[in-house]
Amino acid sequence: MRALTILMLALAMPTGLTAQTVYKCTNANGTIEFAERPCSDDPAKVETVDTSRSLLTGSGGSLAEQAEFARMNDTHRNCDTRAAALADRYRQQYNRISRDVADLEKRIAGIDYRLRGGPQQPELRKQITALASERNELESAETVERSTLQLQCEREVQAEAALQSAAQEERARLQREADKAAAEKAAEEKKRADAEAKARKDAGVDLQ
Repeated sequence: MRALTILMLALAMPTGLTAQTVYKCTNANGTIEFAERPCSDDPAKVETVDTSRSLLTGSGGSLAEQAEFARMNDTHRNCDTRAAALADRYRQQYNRISRDVADLEKRIAGIDYRLRGGPQQPELRKQITALASERNELESAETVERSTLQLQCEREVQAEAALQSAAQEERARLQREADKAAAEKAAEEKKRADAEAKARKDAGVDLQ
């Protein structure tokens, strides 16, 4: 949240203030974050975000860009949350297996082979082997699930990026049309003013 707040503050600065330098970084988990300082010495992992266009607060483009940054951060954050939940779920299973194995090993170590309990050891060892097999199966399942989640997240990020790219292109198109209309209006007003000035001159009106 702090990284997103930094970006929002930079984008929302009032007109007339100097643009704050914001760094777009990719952390170890592949999540994009925004910070006040470069988060890596590797230039490939750090990008400077130009906030100067967003100094014009109240413009639709500025608000739209802020929303887009927020949505992309939310997309990455959602992926991180799901990955953390997945890791925690498997961690609990691994911890259970470790506890069970430790308990079985303790029971084996406490067996007095001079007593009737001696024959229990093979059965306890068999249980340990079964637990080891279960852990291997869990590790394989976790690898598959992590890979599936990574592909899903990549598709979600790409889909959001495509939506934002289309929205940015549409804003650019609308801005070009607005600029063209403004230029045509200015030209028409100048033409009308020139015609009025000429008419007054032709009528002998003092043009002071």
